[in-house]
Amino acid sequence: MENKNAVQIFTVLLALATLYTLSFNWASKKFEAKAAIHGEFVADSLAQNNLLGSLTIDEATKKATREYLRDSINVVAHPFGQTYREVKEQELKLGLDLKGGMSVTLEVSIPDLVISLSDYSDNSDFRSAISAARKAQKNSSDGFMTLFEEAWNSQVSGSENPTQLWRIFHNMEQKDLFPAKSTDDEIMAILYNEAETAIDNTENIIRKRIDQLGVAQPNVQKLQNGRILVELPGVDDRERARKQLKSTANLEFWETYFNDEVIGRISEANTAIGQSLNPELFGEDAPADSTLSQEQLQAKNPLFATFQMELGRRSAIVGYAQVSDTNRVNDLLNRAEAKLALGKDLRLLWDAKTTSNIASLYAIKDESGKGKAVLSGKSIVDARVSYDEIGDVVVSMTMDSEGSAIWGAMTEKCSSENNRAVAVVLDNLVFSAPNVQSAITNGRSQISFGSQQSAEQKLIEAQDLSGLLKAGSLPAPARIVDEVSIGPQLGEENIKAGLSSFIIALLVVFAYMIFYYNGAGVVSNIALIANLFFLIGALASLGAALTLPGIAGIVLTIGMAVDANVLIYERIREEMRNGKGLSLAVKDGYSKAYSAIIDANITTLLTAFVLYSFGSGAIRGFATTLIVGIFTSLFSAIVITRLIIFSRLDKKKNITFSSKITENWFTKSKIDFIGKRRMMYVISGLVILGGLFSLNSRGLNYGVEFTGGTTFDISFNEPINADDVRTALATSFTEDGTPGNPLVQTKETDQKLRVMTNYMIDSSSENVDTEINDALHAGLGAIGLKEGTGYSIDMYNKVDSTISDDFRAGAKNATLFSLIIIFLYIVFRFRKWQYGLGALIATTHDVLIVLSVFSIFWGILPFTMEIDQAFIAAILTVIGYSINDTVVVFDRIREYVGLYSGKTNDKELVNNALNSTLSRTINTSLSTFVVLFTIFAFGGDNIKGFVFALMVGVVVGTYSSIFIATPSVLDFSKKLIN
Repeated sequence: MENKNAVQIFTVLLALATLYTLSFNWASKKFEAKAAIHGEFVADSLAQNNLLGSLTIDEATKKATREYLRDSINVVAHPFGQTYREVKEQELKLGLDLKGGMSVTLEVSIPDLVISLSDYSDNSDFRSAISAARKAQKNSSDGFMTLFEEAWNSQVSGSENPTQLWRIFHNMEQKDLFPAKSTDDEIMAILYNEAETAIDNTENIIRKRIDQLGVAQPNVQKLQNGRILVELPGVDDRERARKQLKSTANLEFWETYFNDEVIGRISEANTAIGQSLNPELFGEDAPADSTLSQEQLQAKNPLFATFQMELGRRSAIVGYAQVSDTNRVNDLLNRAEAKLALGKDLRLLWDAKTTSNIASLYAIKDESGKGKAVLSGKSIVDARVSYDEIGDVVVSMTMDSEGSAIWGAMTEKCSSENNRAVAVVLDNLVFSAPNVQSAITNGRSQISFGSQQSAEQKLIEAQDLSGLLKAGSLPAPARIVDEVSIGPQLGEENIKAGLSSFIIALLVVFAYMIFYYNGAGVVSNIALIANLFFLIGALASLGAALTLPGIAGIVLTIGMAVDANVLIYERIREEMRNGKGLSLAVKDGYSKAYSAIIDANITTLLTAFVLYSFGSGAIRGFATTLIVGIFTSLFSAIVITRLIIFSRLDKKKNITFSSKITENWFTKSKIDFIGKRRMMYVISGLVILGGLFSLNSRGLNYGVEFTGGTTFDISFNEPINADDVRTALATSFTEDGTPGNPLVQTKETDQKLRVMTNYMIDSSSENVDTEINDALHAGLGAIGLKEGTGYSIDMYNKVDSTISDDFRAGAKNATLFSLIIIFLYIVFRFRKWQYGLGALIATTHDVLIVLSVFSIFWGILPFTMEIDQAFIAAILTVIGYSINDTVVVFDRIREYVGLYSGKTNDKELVNNALNSTLSRTINTSLSTFVVLFTIFAFGGDNIKGFVFALMVGVVVGTYSSIFIATPSVLDFSKKLIN
């Protein structure tokens, strides 16, 4: 073997580098074990001194451990001097599905930013373009600014006297940003830049806020179309995390009205709404109120049916409503007739704090008429947690000189008007509204918290709020369009399932390789262990997160590594059967196998790159594992096995490539594959026709990623009847008087259910996530179940309808792009379009059959068969695997065309090529299928659908490479042999 010493040195250095990379995981675990011991000691001390308060021993232990790790972030934790922070940054991370936590996609509201930059212009052309762009965004993958520009150009193109954009944006505050007399294109360019800047600023502010949560190894990544991906592994307080992420932190100070000053307007709004909704109850011919039923009276007074006016006490509070009714009140007050009655100078905002599930509504004086406060959080220079005169937790704020002057004038005015209240508003919620007794000229203010909260809750909320104010307000509102929350228990189950399936699959492959290839099988197993070692080290050095699909990717890598070894070993056996000695057969076997190995892995690599580009989250983790695994597999199969085998040969030691049982397997195969091709064409055509009929009639079971909506995976402490849950949730998911229609499926056992619903999918409520979860708990509570004692939520996934459109478009683009790129590569490598077309037909055939199987059997087989991003990852992997198999045969045909030109006919040549590669085809397909079946059987329910698609793909991919791709090349070619 040439350059043997150099290869040995390189391999040793690579192993040392991998050991160094993996040492960070060891150091991290050791340091965290020390922290856990400290946590137990602190918790025991608190328990002995009766200082636990409301905490359990376990909660106190976890809290003390977290605090120890947080305070020790810069303490040395590695023998080479790295701190705990540096160790955590460089260790191999676990994905959310293995560790638990949250993955959230935030969408920055560019429409609100544009409206704000226009100083809330009410220009009809401008508002119409905004509305059209918002509507188009629901069914388009383009960004808002692109759609707004299209809508604006369409709006003004047919106008005789079109509005010029600069007249809308050139206002007192933005006159320098938007110069007068600018062209529409120049204004649009500025808006595009402001939108991009807003997204960048939002990303930076989100990073600062995450530090407040104390989450280890968070990930913040800017996506397309104004979206930001935030991953929070291990976070246990989802509601607190949501508030930190989506809060605009838009702090404002407002004067208020006394309730008796605006009560008449609210009554007029109630009447106007009633007349609009139920005109038959008004007018001369309408029945008298005394004759109306209770339902009719509520219909005549729709606002007062859910909202109670404050009539007894003069204050800034105008009324009250149940928390569950606040959305209904908001909807009514936002109607056009209500806004007209209320006037532009009156805003009605809810109290941030509730008492006994009752929310108070404040009357805000908006002298601008545009929702623009005279004094905002931009004037705050410091915000910190402190305590008031009675010892309650507050957030104390200090203003700059300009803000202090405005604050002084505002408080002086309010104190002179019968001690009018000033409202401190954060994100359109009133946090406090004290009556002003005298002018405050020192630029100080404070925010207090609810009396019903515990001292610890107040302190946490105060710390969060002061952190929000310090980090700064978001330049535009951000809303959650995609959220996946996974409980730590499910993460632990996934780890156990993933590791057990991985170990079993590895042992099965080890046993099979030794059984079939004897001594060479042992060599391949050594290389396989090295491959896994290098793969995990490479993933750690890249900062990749190991996910459940990632573990599947590692196991699939085992199959690819086996494939490379099989190609080499089968070539060596073939050379030995042709009469060559062992050394020469080994040398020629490696040499002749390289072409097929490289081509097969490049085609898989291309589909993996496509998958990485279009995927996200766990699917991107799968693609990363696949990409890295291809390179480590090539290194271990080609370099390490060669190093071991040639070392033995140099020492005059023998090595065997088969056992006595397998020595002559597939050596005398003479199957007439080409003669059977037309029959196979008919069989494939019938199967695909049946699948297309099912796709047209039954369709596919699309997951919420492609339809929008919410999915819950729920574990119950006792067996549960799915029909009972469906009935209860249909009631609690009632929307606009229409009962919900949730899909409830049993998972692995009758104690696990998956619930899918489109409840509140189009809601614009800021608290939509909380309201959906509350509806679920209410429904399950109606059948006597309580969270914690009766059930637990393992996984929560909510996808907004706007982002589901992008997922669908991305899936189609990824699949089509993979097929095209494979076609082009095959044409390039084999110099004939017939090879490319044959490969394209075969892969399309495989995709259609996998889709057909999922259409026919969803709802029949006892596991979830949703069409989601994981399924698309499986489809792309199937494409890569199918073409991998096909390329090996194509490579042999190309070789035989050169060897047997003029000595045989085309059909015989293709049959010989297929028969000569049959041993490799069966060995690779069988080992890969067994590996996948092991994951399917032992890997847990959450990955069954994904792996099942791969299993079907392996079977049809093997079939199509023999009976579709290769015969197609023959049928499309006039002549293979010149």
